[in-house]
Amino acid sequence: MPKLAVLVVCDNLRNFHPSFKPNQPRATFERRAAAAPMAGVLPGADGHGRADPSRGEDGTAPDARSGGGVGSGGAGAEAVQDGAQACGWVRRYRRGSIPDEREPMPGRVSAYERSLKNYAEKKSNVVIDPAVGTSFDSRAEAYEFYNLYSWEVGFGIRWGNSNKNAAKTIIMQEIVCSREGKPEKGNSVSLRTGCKAMIRLHRSDDNGWYIREFRGGHNHPLSGACNEKSSWPSHKHLDPYTKNLVRHLRDNNVDLSNMHCIIASFFGAMKNVLFNKRALKSLSDRISMERLEDDVCKTVELFDDFGSLRRDDPSFMYLVELDDSETNQFKTLLWTNGHSRMQYAHFGDAITFDTTYRTNLYDMRLGLFVGANNHCQSVILGGVLMRHETVESFKWVFHEFVTLMGGKAPSTILTDQCHEMEVAIQEVLPETTHRWCKLHVLGKENEFLGPICLKNSGFKNDFHKITNSMLTVREFESAWHHLLDKYNLHGNVFLSQIYDSRHKWAKPYLKGIFCAKQTSTQRNETANHMFKGYVPLNKSINMFVRYYNRLQSDLDTKESFEDNKSRQAPRVMSKGVPIEEHAAKIYTRAMFEKFDEIIFQSGSYVVDEKEKGKQYLVRHIRSDCREKWSQVEFEVTIRADGAVICECGLGEHMGMPCCHAVKVMIHLGMQEIPAGNIVKRWTMNARDSWPAHLIEYDMDRAAKSSRAFRSAVLFIAALEVAKLGSLSDEAFEMAMSNLAELKQKLLELTTAMDDFGLGEQSSHSAAQGSDVQDMSAVTADDASSATRKRSLETEAPDRKRKILDHPQIEEPQ
Repeated sequence: MPKLAVLVVCDNLRNFHPSFKPNQPRATFERRAAAAPMAGVLPGADGHGRADPSRGEDGTAPDARSGGGVGSGGAGAEAVQDGAQACGWVRRYRRGSIPDEREPMPGRVSAYERSLKNYAEKKSNVVIDPAVGTSFDSRAEAYEFYNLYSWEVGFGIRWGNSNKNAAKTIIMQEIVCSREGKPEKGNSVSLRTGCKAMIRLHRSDDNGWYIREFRGGHNHPLSGACNEKSSWPSHKHLDPYTKNLVRHLRDNNVDLSNMHCIIASFFGAMKNVLFNKRALKSLSDRISMERLEDDVCKTVELFDDFGSLRRDDPSFMYLVELDDSETNQFKTLLWTNGHSRMQYAHFGDAITFDTTYRTNLYDMRLGLFVGANNHCQSVILGGVLMRHETVESFKWVFHEFVTLMGGKAPSTILTDQCHEMEVAIQEVLPETTHRWCKLHVLGKENEFLGPICLKNSGFKNDFHKITNSMLTVREFESAWHHLLDKYNLHGNVFLSQIYDSRHKWAKPYLKGIFCAKQTSTQRNETANHMFKGYVPLNKSINMFVRYYNRLQSDLDTKESFEDNKSRQAPRVMSKGVPIEEHAAKIYTRAMFEKFDEIIFQSGSYVVDEKEKGKQYLVRHIRSDCREKWSQVEFEVTIRADGAVICECGLGEHMGMPCCHAVKVMIHLGMQEIPAGNIVKRWTMNARDSWPAHLIEYDMDRAAKSSRAFRSAVLFIAALEVAKLGSLSDEAFEMAMSNLAELKQKLLELTTAMDDFGLGEQSSHSAAQGSDVQDMSAVTADDASSATRKRSLETEAPDRKRKILDHPQIEEPQ
């Protein structure tokens, strides 16, 4: 076509060309038309040219081949199309809605594989090469690919501009350097420097993405070390495997620093970790927030019949007191399980209760009911979470705890100095002896007595000797006044306060009160210290209860280990006295070692007879070397039942003979410890009996009454009958006749039991429907404690609470 004709056609198409602008000079348009790409060619997925599927083999559009088009007709349209082809103009190929990702295809080489292969062949500076034409299945894959490249080079990336077509589908996406763009203000802390580094993604015909443009130059310094690279936001991403690891570590109360060190061990060194501690903290916070959602519902599900706690322990029981506000949060939560109830039945005579541990999201107090088993180990009897420490709250807690434990109140309870708690115990547990724990009374010793200890080096030892070693009231009073005179502390406010309350915490004033070696709440503090190792701070209630069960499981494991060691390990006799051999037979291993210590202490005393067979005077052999206020003589009496009783009262206080009584036993040549001096809770047979309301938890008895046990016994007996019945015809006929008669009787018995069971079930259902609204106890099986429960319910305050009564689990048939 002549040049003039081309110019005429181009002049007619100026308004249709994508590169044409109004008032554009013709010369400029002609230059652009001449430089336009070949007709019918579009960029392919591999970056090379490919034929437009909407055009023919010659590159012409369908309208041009058919002889007409929109807004044109006949030869004139054909002339226009010919002129368009001559000037290089191409009609835009428009696409509708496009899927976000390309479908995978077997045999397709991914961008990662191609980069690794090219790196092995070319040995370039970087492994990941975002070359023009590199294709991806999705934008996310392209982002991760470019992010790997940015990690190698030393910069961060973020999403940039994007374009959408008429169907609102993204057809162009830019991924730019994190420092792209200019800050809004000139004098600011913004990191943006107008960096032009980027990749531009376009869509391919197979619904994928390919790099249309790549810019690699940066106008800012690049990061070098791993810890510098990890500071970019795009490199703080944690993969799913690391997130799961972090979740498990947080579940096991691993703090942030240790968590970072553990993860660093997988990378070989701390500097090689691909993320920093801030990213771990953000992830931990997100995990915590996820678990806070619907905390009450999750906890109820945890406690429910189909929850994990009820599946693991069908005897798990709890009481809930909800807040009156609309937040629907727990006000008080009390729980226990079947094993704890069994422990209370054997070792619930002396318990401690302490609410000094505050650790959960709602800033609620944790109260632990703790006892001591026959190995002198701490056993958790129950837990309570309290929002308010008021008299009414404590009354509710103590009343419901005793109800859960079968209605039997403890003989002694040790608590802190909370006045509200003391008032509640006096009202709800009037027959229980209440004392304070020494640890809380002396908890501010360093604060108030620290300056005195610095000025007087011997004060601390003298003070601890009085608070820990005094046995009698006379000894305590003399030593206390001697201490005040020696250090001139008559006006000390702290000493005056603890002296005024000495009858609540000092050991001499606990004479005759059995405390199971719990003269302080050190057991509770030990349990609280263990909680600090199990329960992370700011945890929701449902997670808190889970951690509580872990702690209790560990304590049960230690108890089982000690039980086995007491049964299997032999005792070492080192004192050579007859009562030592008897103590080795009756006491557990731990208590036998404590009894050996008492025998050793008795060696410092001699015995003088006052009345033969009745009264003896035990005197310390080094009385001249002891303090002038120390009591060196103790009167020991032998009761009519043979029990040896000392005036110090330590035997009744700790449940084992004191060194003075042991010295008299050795002096009299006793072969065994008198029965009156043996407390069963410290012996090997501490658990040989079961209370009536806990018979169902006796594993041995349950096994013997189970259907599997009966079937096994009957099967063995049937084999013996079959063997004897097959010896002769006469024996066979006798066995068959008796078996037929026995079978008929068993069928009649089974039918009668089925009829009784159906009737009992219907009556039970009717009774349950009438009693479900005024249900006030959790343990329906505590028939033996019904009187006690009714009296407690009469005294209990009318409080809002939620109570669940879990039915007995029937034996599978």
